Amino acid sequence: MNFHHLIPKLLILIITQIRWTNSEGFYDTCSRSFSCGTISGIQYPFRRHQDPPECGYPGFELNCDQNNLPTINITNITYRVLGIDPTTQILKLVRGDMINSCPQYLVNTTINHQLFDYTPSYMNISFLIGCPIPFDVEGMITSFFCTNIGINPVILVPGATGPGVCKTSVVIPSPVGFTGLIEILQDGFEVKWKVDPGPCADCIQSGGLCVSDISRLATTCACPEPPLLADTCSNSKVNKTDVGLSPPSSTSSPTSTGTQLCS
Repeated sequence: MNFHHLIPKLLILIITQIRWTNSEGFYDTCSRSFSCGTISGIQYPFRRHQDPPECGYPGFELNCDQNNLPTINITNITYRVLGIDPTTQILKLVRGDMINSCPQYLVNTTINHQLFDYTPSYMNISFLIGCPIPFDVEGMITSFFCTNIGINPVILVPGATGPGVCKTSVVIPSPVGFTGLIEILQDGFEVKWKVDPGPCADCIQSGGLCVSDISRLATTCACPEPPLLADTCSNSKVNKTDVGLSPPSSTSSPTSTGTQLCS
């Protein structure tokens, strides 16, 4: 039997186990709160790109540029992060390719629904690109030209709509009741992250530091003394009333809403 195809998987398991066994540095290496680009006070489940993977939950890696907004990659689309609210677990995003223009990458906006859900104050709209002239479609919001993509004209319609007689279409979420194109392009949309805040709240209250057990896709607690990893630091000598942060709000995971947005 040929075992060569199993070697990469075994190596990943071995490396993961070595990293997790050598966990003594997590409490000192990871941060309770950090700044990334123009946003400060960021907490777990996020981490910076340069931090060890265990410092954040998988899928919450931020790329930081000192003078610009942080970015995050979700389902192969780069988003600029406009805001992070740990109390409500709301992340405000705008596509990096359309913060000042029409979408340069002609793909629908998508999110990872295992990690995020759209908030109910948003609806789908569609950019119908490269439509014939003259062109009219029911419910058309407006038409305009996008010089940055070189395919015109562009028709904006409500809902998730295929291209029809146009060359292509791009579906994005937009605020319900939006008033103009600039609002769609620059204000972005909100998603709610679904990582259970309970284990991290318990960890913080015990004097520990929230980290991720990547092998189990679960939040665990890094402690300053043995046991270095546990559900909580029950034996920690850390002053539990002075750990530097309040625990995140224990809001429940969001449920699906009546409005179905793009995946």
